[in-house]
Amino acid sequence: LGHTMATLARVVATPPLQRLARAYGQTAQHFAPPTIPPLKYFSAWFCPYAQRATIALQHHAVPHVLEEALGWTITESTVGEQGRTEEAAYHWKSPALLAANPAGMVPTLLEEGTGLVVKESLVAVEFVNEYAIMHGSKAPSLMPRDPFERARARVWAAQVNSKACSPYYAVLCKPTRPEQLAAFEGLVGSLRQFGEELGGRKFFCGDSLSLTDVALLPWAYRFYVLEHYRGSDFAIPRDGDLLYYHRWLERCLELPAVQSSCPDKEKYLEHIKKYATNSARSKVANAVRRGAQAHEYGEND
Repeated sequence: LGHTMATLARVVATPPLQRLARAYGQTAQHFAPPTIPPLKYFSAWFCPYAQRATIALQHHAVPHVLEEALGWTITESTVGEQGRTEEAAYHWKSPALLAANPAGMVPTLLEEGTGLVVKESLVAVEFVNEYAIMHGSKAPSLMPRDPFERARARVWAAQVNSKACSPYYAVLCKPTRPEQLAAFEGLVGSLRQFGEELGGRKFFCGDSLSLTDVALLPWAYRFYVLEHYRGSDFAIPRDGDLLYYHRWLERCLELPAVQSSCPDKEKYLEHIKKYATNSARSKVANAVRRGAQAHEYGEND
């Protein structure tokens, strides 16, 4: 039966300063919060794209009013091809989100006094970083100071977005095992490249979190889903340059801004089942079904 999720709006508390300071070897006073004007933040607890913005907001302790703006409407089950019982899950989107961003995508950030809007997850991460620094944030910047390193961070953020994050949905949404395995092999190959580029560094651009780390992290946290729904052949290996990747992930998950942004694993497994059983009718799932990459969704998906 159809259902919708009630909108939840609340002011989000940021991770304790002591934990943030310990993560970067500083004192709590070093990260004393500046006066940063709050933002309205349209998000969804299950969305890895939105988690990118959440990590940036938590990293810089930017105050924000959170609205859980996506839910699901489930159609009644029908008997489909070969007698299989089928249902479809369609996104429900809050009216406030649609007013701010007619595409209805999260993350969406809104400055309520001016009506100015920021959308697209990687753009949102850079915006939050600049916004926080402009208002006096003392947390480490998510962008390197050197312009060449900033360019490198953006190039690799785009690469992991298309080569590591998007294939996650192909593994879940493609109908045949050969298609799923091909997508997974591409995903693992991109993680090997990431590990090789990372080498012995703590984070992608050095000693603190960067745009590239934030781009990959929400999916790196979720890759356990693939083995759960597709079997042991879909576990991320632990060999060669992938050892750098696994050590990187362990370090990232120790950061307070990352820890507080991750959904409960069992709850998320239940959510993502819609994709693994081909009942999700989101823009991302629809794009994969028509043969595009997940990040290549369009207005008609």
